[in-house]
Amino acid sequence: MQGDFTRMTFDQAKHYSAVFQQQGRVFLDADSNEMSDILRYFSRRLAADLIGPHGGVGDAFKIASPAGDLLRDFDIAPGHYYVDGILCENDGNTRYTAQPGSPEPLDGLAAGSYLAYLDVWERHVTAYEDENEQRNGIREVALRGPDTGSRAQIIWQVKLKAIDEEHLKNVTREPRVHNAFLQFLADPPTVRGMLRARALKTKADDEPCIISPEAHYRGAENQLYRVEIHHPGVARPADKPDINKIANFKWSRENAPVFFAIVDVQGEVVTVRDLGRESRFGLRVDDWVEIVDDDYVLQNRAEPLLQVKEINRDSMEVTLKTAPASQVGTDATKHPFMRRWDQRSDAIMVVETTGDKDPNWIFTLEDGVQIQFPGGAGNPAAGTPTFYRTGDYWLIPARVATGDVEWPGPRETPQARLPLGVDHAFAPLGIISIAAGGKVTLDTDLRRTIKPLTS
Repeated sequence: MQGDFTRMTFDQAKHYSAVFQQQGRVFLDADSNEMSDILRYFSRRLAADLIGPHGGVGDAFKIASPAGDLLRDFDIAPGHYYVDGILCENDGNTRYTAQPGSPEPLDGLAAGSYLAYLDVWERHVTAYEDENEQRNGIREVALRGPDTGSRAQIIWQVKLKAIDEEHLKNVTREPRVHNAFLQFLADPPTVRGMLRARALKTKADDEPCIISPEAHYRGAENQLYRVEIHHPGVARPADKPDINKIANFKWSRENAPVFFAIVDVQGEVVTVRDLGRESRFGLRVDDWVEIVDDDYVLQNRAEPLLQVKEINRDSMEVTLKTAPASQVGTDATKHPFMRRWDQRSDAIMVVETTGDKDPNWIFTLEDGVQIQFPGGAGNPAAGTPTFYRTGDYWLIPARVATGDVEWPGPRETPQARLPLGVDHAFAPLGIISIAAGGKVTLDTDLRRTIKPLTS
């Protein structure tokens, strides 16, 4: 969730069931956000325990050949379907090719058998991304500009993966079908990359209003650092690195809430709606930015970051040093915007190191905040290749009062943590066949149906 938050405090291991506001206390967004997370976690765990890994009522999300002689497409039936306790709603009969995010066209696939499955995750939606022609968005227009809260939105997409006879038997055989399905999606197997963070203090600071010169976090403000994987891949190997297979990351000191709505893109010149109301949420020459729109988010793309060359505040034009690599941002109906990142270089290559000696902490964000990618050494599945996915992120709260960051484990040896997200849930829908002429048929229905308790 890329927003202007103080921190995210929900931890399922603490088993909290409620948040209580106390009179006369400062109100923090983290408290109300944690209450939402508690309720969401409870409702989804309850649904998953009752329904299982996936299931729905009747023909919900059933795949069918489209009416008539339409080729290279199929229908997805309306209804409710639960995946790992997450409610997926299909409000009407949906064509595969009409799904949001421009799915892979079927005419690019060879004839054969394919596993159709649901990919489900949550998307963070800002007031700008919620704007629509009906003028009934989440922004309160009476405030004359400023936004308030943002939203989380359930995204589901039906995707396809080619399947052969060997895997077909395992994926369709009960009762191991779901585990076999997950193993098939994760073939070849990998483990998610991990991260550690620190900003050690060497001496107690009894004056909370004074920043100790000995505090390793020397920032003048409290921050919520966000480290996010940009290009997916593995860590840089010791020899013969293939740059196209190596992951890189970007970071923000404020959880990446700074973006500028795009009005027009002409080569290197980007015209924006405004350039921010204060320096904290503004844009400067040499800043690194990423151009994003709805399709870019739904496809989880990672195009090259762009650097600002010039800024004309009268015409609201931002000139970049290079033009965008694609047409992303050129369709005004897809909520295009330019997001600012705070590293002073292009996306940084992921290098895995181990140990707690200073030379092993090779990434310093700023003001003494350091991170480390421990790789297999910090992962229980050592020996399995480590893979970093686009969108994987970690949040690092840094606090002036302690001169430190909030991170689990001892200050001298912080723990390695898996990403906070983005988490995907998957469910099989069926095995389809694509004929040489483009006709799509459902061979095996892999959905699980649940019956209402009353009728």
